[in-house]
This record gives sequence, structure tokens and C-alpha cells, in this order.
Amino acid sequence: MIRRFLKYAHKHGFAATVDRMLLSVKRTLRGNRLVLFYCHLDDCVSTSWAGNVCANIERINRECEVKPRDLRQIIEDWNPSLKRRQVVGRFSLGASLWLYKVDGRVAGYGWTLAGQTVEPHFYPVCAKDLHLFDFFVFPQYRGKRINVFLVNHILTEMSQEGIRRAFIEAHEWNSEQLASISRMPFVKLGCARKFQLFGNSIVVWSNKTTGVHPLKY
Repeated sequence: MIRRFLKYAHKHGFAATVDRMLLSVKRTLRGNRLVLFYCHLDDCVSTSWAGNVCANIERINRECEVKPRDLRQIIEDWNPSLKRRQVVGRFSLGASLWLYKVDGRVAGYGWTLAGQTVEPHFYPVCAKDLHLFDFFVFPQYRGKRINVFLVNHILTEMSQEGIRRAFIEAHEWNSEQLASISRMPFVKLGCARKFQLFGNSIVVWSNKTTGVHPLKY
């Protein structure tokens, strides 16, 4: 971990490294509870946000389609060996990588997978469900609502492919991501923690959750 922080400091500078360390402390103190959201595309795709997207968005369905420079930018930001394994594994499951580009460079990206999830999820998903996960905007591009535009574009595109529901989640400590999701057409389902026990997923829902919306199948 120390080597990773030193490498991160060399690449991003001392201030960014301190921010990263504080974020790690915040994660530890606040635990691993996630806030879960869903969107029923029949109810939301026709609204005004659907056309508010940027043209510089690429969808990639196979690893061989990723430009080498784009791949390096994605995997070298943090723990390249882990990121590389993730990329290979996700494409093998049929996931799509969505790139938001500014002046030809990746400003942000995210993953989607239809009909299943990469890991056991908090609840079952159906064939026409879409899971959105691991969205990230590079620091120099933050504050421009890139994440919002990218997700809204994805929802619009996938609704045309027959997807009925979309699911996304964010850690409870990730205030920036939660603020971003609040600008998207998602409804809060609740807060939960997930554990693995003898190969089974154990989900513990918070009894303090308010505003929980029932899933519509």
C-alpha cells in the first residue's frame, strides 16, 4: 500500500495524494454501506434530460476495440494490475465500457452489464435489467457534470435496446457520487451492506432507510 501511495504521489502530486489518504480514512470510518438506486426506463427516458448529452461518447464491447492510449489511461490511474484483470473479466462477461472524451482524451468512463452483475448483487436482476457500475471522472475534468451526461446518454441508448430497468449504487461516504446521482432519474431503494459467508451473499438492509421505493417488475 505504501508503494502504491508513493507511486500515486509521483504521478499526481502531494496534495492529490493527501486527498486520497483522507478519502481512505473516511471509507474506513464510515464502513462499507452502499446507497442503492433504480430507474424504470419506461417512466423516465421521455423526459427532457434524454437529449442533453455530449456527442463525444464511445461504447466499447470488446477489449480489442479499446485504443491502447485509452486503456493505459484507465488502468494506470490506480493499481494497474488489478484494473487490467478487471477489464479482461468484465469484457468476458459481456459488459460494455463507455468512454466520455474531451479533445480526444478520456475524461470519464463507466461500465454496464445487462441481465446480470459482475459479483453477486444485493437483489436478483432480470434479463432486461441493466447494472451501471465503476463510473469515474478524472480529476482535471470534474465539476462539469460529465458523469451525469454519460449516465443519461447510456440510459437513453439502452432503452432503445429493450432495457426496462437500470440499477446503480454509491458508497455512503461518496458524497460527490451521491450528488451526481441526484441529478439523474434514479429513485432511492435504500441502504445496505453485503457480506460473503461460505460462498453465499448476506445482505443487511438498514432499518433507518427512508424514502424506499418498491421495485416495479
